[in-house]
Amino acid sequence: MRRRSLLRGAAAGALAAPAAAALTGNRAAAEPVNYPIALTNQKTNVFEVFDRTGDWAAASTWSFSPGTTNGWDDPFEIRFRETTRYGTIALMTAGVPGNGRAGIVQVTGKGNRLDRGDLIWEASVSSYPHCIERIPNVAAVVVAGTRDRIHVYGGANSDHSTLREVQTITDMPKPHAVLWDDENSLLWVTGGTKIRTYKVTGANSTARLVKYGTDITFAGNGHDLQPDYANPGKLTVTDSGRCYSLDKATRKLTVFSEENYVKSYVRHPSGEAMWTLDPTPSDPPWGGPTVYFSQGLSKTRPGAQIYKARIVTTRFH
Repeated sequence: MRRRSLLRGAAAGALAAPAAAALTGNRAAAEPVNYPIALTNQKTNVFEVFDRTGDWAAASTWSFSPGTTNGWDDPFEIRFRETTRYGTIALMTAGVPGNGRAGIVQVTGKGNRLDRGDLIWEASVSSYPHCIERIPNVAAVVVAGTRDRIHVYGGANSDHSTLREVQTITDMPKPHAVLWDDENSLLWVTGGTKIRTYKVTGANSTARLVKYGTDITFAGNGHDLQPDYANPGKLTVTDSGRCYSLDKATRKLTVFSEENYVKSYVRHPSGEAMWTLDPTPSDPPWGGPTVYFSQGLSKTRPGAQIYKARIVTTRFH
């Protein structure tokens, strides 16, 4: 594994990688900016939020605990979106091969300790769902089922409890991540050796994804796909052995790290990068207790197995 280059570089304030400045944001070591971070903890089966500079050995500031029944094993994804009807919502996926779940809870006005009874929508997803996204203004949700499916759910109206599967796409290999691009009105998807974009047609129960543009090919296995909040025209992408910057306008990929098994990677608007790694890639769960930062001062949740770390924000770029 090429693990040491990324970690040692981050601690030193520069990375031994092709584009170190892009990863570190050229920030000198200093007291980090504080912001809330959501973790998918596969050890405790809890989605939980901590402050960047807080005490990660203490209780989380917010959590969703779905239990382990009906596919809510091994949390994979959490992201936050803003809606007119519900205010802020959290979208989540979890599961094991052949038995998974996608769900949504209302965050606004619902307290800090939520459980399965607080779900406003959930669906059984047997294709091992690793990611979920909401398409704004059309009452649609997209779930990436890593085995072989992209699932599109449309609602009768803005009531998310009415969401039902309206389209299943089967020609995208191993889809691991989906992300809405509000600047270009495109849904980005990565999986296998491809990055693909879709336009969205229709709304509510008639919402459909239509392939748009030429697929971007790379080494694979495509894994994470996130906004670069410090560079709104770009996305960050990971596969099994690299991290990339993707220019949304030119669709050009640039490698900035050759790190193995980066499960999540994102850059904060301040320029600080945040990522998680799989310390034991041959065995599930696929995560360790530590979240790493380009500015250094990594944070550890004792005993945790963190799959992804997400900035708690409703922004798309």
